[in-house]
Amino acid sequence: MASKQDGVAALVNNVLTDGQALVKQQIELAKAEIQYSAKQAAATSGMLVGAGVLAFLAFVFALVAGAYGLVAAGLAEWAGFLIVAGLLLLVAVILGLLGRARAKKVGPPTRAIAQAQETKAAISVRPGATAAPGSGPGPNGSAAALPSTATAGPIPAPVRTTPTPTSATPGGAPSASAGGTAGTPTAPPAP
Repeated sequence: MASKQDGVAALVNNVLTDGQALVKQQIELAKAEIQYSAKQAAATSGMLVGAGVLAFLAFVFALVAGAYGLVAAGLAEWAGFLIVAGLLLLVAVILGLLGRARAKKVGPPTRAIAQAQETKAAISVRPGATAAPGSGPGPNGSAAALPSTATAGPIPAPVRTTPTPTSATPGGAPSASAGGTAGTPTAPPAP
């Protein structure tokens, strides 16, 4: 009987050792892949920055060429460069106004704030609940972060609203069926 237990213990030990070795190898593989990806990303970033700088320089040369083209068409040098600068200023103003209009549409993350407030309300201590000072998980040991289920009682089941089926009236307007009104709160079924 002892030999069977020793055999099982050896098998369990081998499984644990092999599992640990596998996890270590997977971590090393992940590190190697991340290092390779980081090198590739750095090289790609350098190429994109170089391309951006060269594109900007080409744009500047195109503007200068456009100004000299206006000069060749018979305008004075200052007038050709002034027209090109005016066009650039016009494009800048249009882009600035469009950006400002979009910036006004940007608001706070309302869904995230609402979810955080719901979470805060769900984990805060209900009125009338007491806990021993210094025993809670909140700051300075206060029990403000989690409710004390020993003194607050059981947590009530969530209330869900279920839509009531509607049927169309002869005029085409939907009407509530005899089962109640739409959006009636109902308790979830008992487990």
